[in-house]
Formats: sequence, C-alpha cells, structure tokens
Amino acid sequence: MQATAVVDTDLLDFGDVPVGEWRERKVRIRNVGYVPFSAIEALGLANNPSYEVELGEGGNRVMPGESHVVLVRFHPLTEGLSTETVHVATDANQGAEAQVQVMGMGTPTQVGIEPPLLDYETLEVESERTLEVTITNPVDLPLSLSVGGTHAEPFTADTVTIPPLSSIKVSTKYLPRALGAMGARLEILSCEGCTPSTVELKGNSVASAFEFDPAPVPFDLIPVHERTQSFTRARNITWRPVTVERLVTSDHAFSPLSRPEGTTVQPGQVVDMPMEFAARFSGPNVGDLTVHYTSDKARNSQVILDARGGRPTMAVTPVALDFGEVPVGGKVERVIRITNAGTNGNLQFVGVAAGGDSPQFSVDIPTRGTQPHPWTGGTWPVLEVTPGVPIAPNPDALELKVYFEPTAVGTWTASLRVRSDDLFNPEREIILTGRSRATAPCVYELVPQPMMDFGNVAPGRGAVLGFQFRNPGSAECAVKDIHISNDGGGAFFMPGGRLTGGVVQYDTGFSAMVAFRPPAEGDFTGELQLTVSNPAAPTVRLPLKGVSRASCLVATPAFVDFGPIRYDCAATPRKTYVANRCSSPITVTGADIGNGTSNQFSLTTPMTAPVTLAPGEGFELEVGYARNVHGQHFSPLYLRTPNEPVPFLVPLIAETNHEGIQVDRYTQGTDSQLDVLFVVSNTTTMQQYQQRLQAAIPQWLQTAQTNGVDVRVGVTSTGLVARGPQCGGGANGGEAGRLFPVDGSRPRVVSSSSPTAVADLQANLGVGMCHNLVQGLETMRQALSAPLSEQMDDLRTPQPNDGNAGFVRAAARMAVVVLADEDDNSGFGPESYIQFLQTLKGTGMSHRSQLYGLVPTDAACATAGSGSARFTAVAQGTGGQVANICGQNYQGLLEQVIQRAGEPQADFPLTADPTGLGEMAVRVQGQPVPATQWVYDAEQNAIVFQPGAIPSPGQAVEVRYRSVCAAP
Repeated sequence: MQATAVVDTDLLDFGDVPVGEWRERKVRIRNVGYVPFSAIEALGLANNPSYEVELGEGGNRVMPGESHVVLVRFHPLTEGLSTETVHVATDANQGAEAQVQVMGMGTPTQVGIEPPLLDYETLEVESERTLEVTITNPVDLPLSLSVGGTHAEPFTADTVTIPPLSSIKVSTKYLPRALGAMGARLEILSCEGCTPSTVELKGNSVASAFEFDPAPVPFDLIPVHERTQSFTRARNITWRPVTVERLVTSDHAFSPLSRPEGTTVQPGQVVDMPMEFAARFSGPNVGDLTVHYTSDKARNSQVILDARGGRPTMAVTPVALDFGEVPVGGKVERVIRITNAGTNGNLQFVGVAAGGDSPQFSVDIPTRGTQPHPWTGGTWPVLEVTPGVPIAPNPDALELKVYFEPTAVGTWTASLRVRSDDLFNPEREIILTGRSRATAPCVYELVPQPMMDFGNVAPGRGAVLGFQFRNPGSAECAVKDIHISNDGGGAFFMPGGRLTGGVVQYDTGFSAMVAFRPPAEGDFTGELQLTVSNPAAPTVRLPLKGVSRASCLVATPAFVDFGPIRYDCAATPRKTYVANRCSSPITVTGADIGNGTSNQFSLTTPMTAPVTLAPGEGFELEVGYARNVHGQHFSPLYLRTPNEPVPFLVPLIAETNHEGIQVDRYTQGTDSQLDVLFVVSNTTTMQQYQQRLQAAIPQWLQTAQTNGVDVRVGVTSTGLVARGPQCGGGANGGEAGRLFPVDGSRPRVVSSSSPTAVADLQANLGVGMCHNLVQGLETMRQALSAPLSEQMDDLRTPQPNDGNAGFVRAAARMAVVVLADEDDNSGFGPESYIQFLQTLKGTGMSHRSQLYGLVPTDAACATAGSGSARFTAVAQGTGGQVANICGQNYQGLLEQVIQRAGEPQADFPLTADPTGLGEMAVRVQGQPVPATQWVYDAEQNAIVFQPGAIPSPGQAVEVRYRSVCAAP
C-alpha cells in the first residue's frame, strides 16, 4: 500500500487585476491513494514579489480521499503579464512533488478622480487661480502625482503622493506668464511605467479683462467744429469680477459720455461705454480709451478710437424694385447688390425680412459670383444666415435675386429689409412693387419629344443637348421654375443653372442647355420640369435619358459646335473625326441625326454603307447648319455599331443671331501653366534644324522660369507610320502621336521644374532622321485625342506603356510647336485641325490652344521646301505664329509661346472680321467694359484689353460686333 498525491490543476490564471489590488486562488493537494501523507511545503520558485504562496491551515496530514489547500495570492505591482511557478512538496510515495504554472495580467489602477476636468477659464496674464480635485487611492500602494503635457509649466499641484487606501483633496494652481490657450494634465501613477490616470487641466490667458465690441470704436467722419457720437461695449471675459476705477482718453477730443467708475462687472457682463468726438483743426482723429480697473491688482484695458471714418457700412442698390405687370402664375426676377461702403474691415450680412404683400414675392439664396451662401435658418419672409457672410470693402459684393410670383390679380407692395452687423444702420429697406393680370391658359410646344435622349456617353465624358419651349397659341404664356427635378443621381444638370422664367409672347420661344455627365457606368433617367400658366395642367415634364458604357468609338471633337451664326451669312460646315479606339476592327452601320429642337442640322457627307474601321482607323463626318431659324439649336448625332446596343452620341450645337451680329464668347483661363507639344519632323534632311532647336532649349526654359510659367513638354514626330530603326525611340519613326521615346528609355513628359529638364528635352527632340513623309498635323491630333491622351498604354500597339495619359493638364494652355522643313501631308483639310485645336479645351476656350510653326516661309532657303501653306493656315487659324525654319535663332518664336502663358491673356481673337468698331461692344461677367479699356488689333483680328482691365481667370468675356460674312 502506497501514498499517492496529485494537485487538481497545473495552470492557474488570475486574468486581469488592477495594479495594487489583491486576488486569491486555491490549489488542492489530493490524496488518491490508500495511505495518509503529509504536505510539507508550498513556495514560489521565481520569488516574484507580485505573488504570495502558503499552505492552508488545518494541519498538514492528508488522509486518503481528502485534500489540503495551497493559497496563491496575486498582488500586481506593475502592468503587464506576470508569471510564477508554485512548487508543492509532500512525503507521498507517488507524486511527492508537483509544479503549478501561475499567470496574471496587471492592468491600470482604478483611481477615483472628481472632477475629471479642471477648467480655470480665462485669466489675465500674471494672475492665478486655484482649483481642487479629489483623488481616491483604492489600493495599498502609494500614488505619485506630477504635471505633464504641452503647456505644463503654468500648472502646479500641492501634493506629490497619495497614501495607500486614502482620499485626498489636491489643490492645483494655474499661473500663466504668457498669452493664449493652454492645456496640461495631472498624472497619477501607481507604479513606474504604469498607465497614468489623468485630470485634464485647461486655461486661457489674456492681456486684460475687457474685450471691446466694436474695436476700434468707429466715429463718423465730420467737419471741424462738429461733434459725433459712437459707443463700444466692454465685456468681462475673465472668471472673476472686476471693478472699473476710471476711464481715460489719450486726447480730450474724445470723451466718455458715461461714468461707470465704481461699477463691479461680473464674469460675462457687458458695460456700455458711449463716447463723443469733437473735431478740431489741431486735434487727432485717432486715439485710445483706457479703462482702469481692479481685479487681483490694478490693471487696465485699451481700445482704439477711430474718427477717420470708413467703418463697415451696408449699401444696397437699388432701393426700389418695380417688377411691372406679370400674368398670374408667372415669375420674374430682379437683382439687388449688397456692398460694404466702408474702407476698414468686413461687413457681415446676416439675413432678410419682408413685410406687406410678402407672399407674392420671394428671394433666392445670396451669391458672390457663382458661389452660393445658403440660408441657415428661418422661413420666408424671415431668413437668416449664421454666422454671417463677410463682405469686404468695394469691389466685393453679394447679389440677391428677388422674385415676383403673383398668385392672384392685383397690385402688390412689400418691403424687403436687408440685415447686417452695420452698427448704425443694421437694416436697409427696399420697396417691392408689382402688378398682376389674368391670362388665358398657356398653349405651348416643348421639344425634343418624347424625351431628351443622350444615347451613350463614354465614362468620364460629358455631353450637352437642349430643349426649346415655344408659344404657338394666341395668348401669352407665363413660364417659371425651369429646373432639373430628377438629376438621375447627379448625372443631369443645367449648365446655366435653373431658370426663373418669364413671359413668352405669341410665336416666340426660348431654348436652354441640359448636360449629361454620368458619375459612373450605367443607365440613367431624369426629368426636366417647368410650370406654365395653365391652372388645369400647370406642371410640364420632359423625361431625360442617358447611358454610359465603354465604347470603341471616339469622336474628335466630341461635339460639333457652330457657335453663333448670322442669319444672313452662310454657315461653314463643321467636321468630326470618328475613329476606332479598340484593338480589333469595328463596323459603323449608321450615322443619323435624332430628335432635337429643330431640323436645322444635316449630314453633308451621309453614310451610304457600313464602314469597317481597323484599330486606330477613322473617317470624317461633315455636318451642315441651315441657320434660317433664329435662336439656339441642339440635336443629337447618333453613331451606330452592332456591338453596342445604344448609339454613340455626338452633340450638335448652333445659334442663329439676327443679321450682322456676331457674338464671340470666351472664358479666361489659368495663367502661368503651359503644356507644349513639339511635333518634330524626322525626315532625312532635318539634322541641322533639330540641332538648332536643341540649342535653343536652355534659354527657352530659363525664360519660362523667369516669367513664372510652369511648362510641361512632350515630343512626337511627324511620322504616322513606321519607317526604319534609324530613328530610334522604339517606334521606327512611326510614333503616330505617341510621345517620344515610345520605349520609355527617358522621361516622355518633361516638367520645367525637373533638374534634368534641359538634358531630357534636348534628347527627346532628337527624334531621328529616317522618314520621307511629313504628317505632323495628324500626329498632333492623334497625340492630343483619345485614346492616346487618356490611356497609359495604347492597346492598339505592341509596345507597353506607350499612351500619353498625364501629359495634358485641363487648366493649362496648350501650345503645339511644329519643326518641319516642308509642308504637311496629312490629308484632311487645315480647317479640320483648326476646329480640333479650337475645341480642345472646351466651349468658350478656343483661345487657349495655338499652333506655332518653325517652317519654310519662302523659297530663299535652299535646304528646305519653298513654303508651308497648311501649317501656316492652322497657325493663323488658332492665333499662333510662324517663323522661318532657316533662321539662325529660334528664340523669337519660342519666347512668344512663353509670353502668351506668363500672365492672364489680354488678347482674344475674334472668329469673324468686323465691319468696323461702331457696333462693337465688350462685356466681362455680363458687365459692359468701357471702350477706353480695350482696343481692336486689326492685324491679329483680336480684342486686346488694357493692362488694368485684363479679365481674371474664370471670368466670362463676350464680344458683340457686326461681322463681314465669311465665304462659305
């Protein structure tokens, strides 16, 4: 018979225990034999001070079937994992010794803190405040206190140790010696390296107790010997009461009108301080008011007294709006302009309120240019904007549209009060008047029908079509609230914004654009909605439809825009180039003009049979415009291919004006950004000319840097098809618009800011001399068109990463510089490339892209051709220049390229020749520009703004003039 001992576990896990707290667990030594034994000892082998081990009470003799307890206590002294090995010894025959692994996790001590944040609020510098916090130590370890954080220095505590198992009130002090907001924390630690419990400390230091509003104190500008009054309000921004002792001004021309001496000002309390200024010949118009007061000690606050005038003052024009007579159900608008007539500081526009017949009137949200400032509170007739919209002194201004929208017959009058923080005139009143009359129900025509169908627009692209509203009836039509009621998830919008409406007389109408810019691939539906004066059916809806799917078709330009055309002048047909951007052939089965606003457009080169296009291959479509109906016209040109269920869209846009009047519109672009595409001939006679251009590059890039122009440069050759390996670059001379070198052996896009810009660009201009055919205009178009301009890799070619994506910047000007010793042989007419460059940057941006040519200009150069009519025509048609390639210095033309981009554009080429200046008018942002601020340059056929009148980036420029009819 033998004694056998076993322990009931070999692992004891205490889990998470806060530092300083105790946990106890038991291990039992069991007698599983038939003979008694004695428990001799139990101890921790690692001597870990966080553990205590002892044999339980009750004697050490363990009878068969009984057990004896070993007590294990965990008292973590640090955070983190803590382990021990408990050794148990008996005199049993079997299992006399055993070991138990013990583990536990020390966690942060749960210190009691009340309150957890001490906010000393605002104090004067070099003053102090004391606050108390109660800290409760729940464990048998002492806690240490210290102050830490970003701004610990101004904060102190009177206690450094919290005894075990105690609760102490700790006194803390904030004594700032610098100005500003400060923050720190009182850290309480139960062990070195432990996670501290914290009391957040924050305070703010100011120079003095009073904050003045307004400051400076404004006085009206008055004549000598006159007096004027103003006021300021002094608010105690500190935590403690202060007592005003006296008010002192720096000059007796300023005097206080109240006697607040002896007044105790509580925290946050405001004291009014009216002031007077008496103007005299020898006196100042600027002074100081010093408020002497007592807080912790004698102190003072100062505010400037300003009698120079120029405080923020609200001005509103006009002060009365008469909307005339409007049919019931109609809606018309007028605009008021809110400005700051002061010269010092911003005025805050805070809202409007209306009285009288206000239900017949309404207002839109205020705007600054195109930036809206929505109302933040209230409902009409009281609207608010919080915290206010700042208006700087002139020329800054807000505009507010006011609407007259009568619901019944009558004569109506309302008052509109414009509100601001103008201290002396916080409201300006505008009188609104209008009359309304009854009218017969509106009869109208709205096209296109049954819907406006955008067909397929490739992802990442956008398109514009339009609608026309016409009144064919015998009565007038009141139309209002013309807007996109369902934008298809942001896909549809009106480029000119929603239209207020107006009165459409018999046999007249109006048109407007609708844009489709899909945010992702998919099918989109939307709705245009307007309201007409027909009580039985006031709401008119026009469905909108569009699809966005990847297409193998690409059109360049992506839209055909005839621009404004005179009624009495023949319209020159416009072209678009339709190409296959995919790597396999496609068949175009049809090209037809869909339902638009009229039948003014026609295909002058209609498709008579399907056309199969190899990868990269394309054909031109020419569109005619009848121009015999006044107004804007929009129609969709659909291109159909069997593999794409929805036709590809090319929008057709035009506008017929009255006889003789031409309207050119531009948008001023961003200055100081220029993208340059060098198109360099790689024929066998080009060596000296390539070298001459390379030699001009260092000075050209230096000129760009001097003028602050950020230049991005790419190079392609005039080779459209491969010729031979002598040209290098990986394409055998057939770059076909791809940037050189196609193999990527050097950077293909060179930034003027690169330290190796000169060397990289000089190397790229060496496109080789292997070719025999110059097709520079077409390689230019390929380089700047999809798919090359959009893709990192041209899927139609075997070379990897040979696309041109990343070269063209949307906001930058574009200059194409051709270097060729003979004329172009691309095949398409020069006007096709002129139209391409004019539309490259979008509608109204034709002046942002030019072609320049270093080409033969006469027959005097024996080493080059006798002329370059095609290159010259495109340069002249886009506002560029040409210079003789045989000249010894190319800097003259290259510097013109830089100078044009170095500052906002002053010259805006006209699209037609004017008959004279008698009827010429120029507007910027809709406002007339005096004739003294611009001149007409007959040589350039351009309007040139004087230096002080050049439009800013983003501003719209419009030139109206009577033009000479161009030859059809």
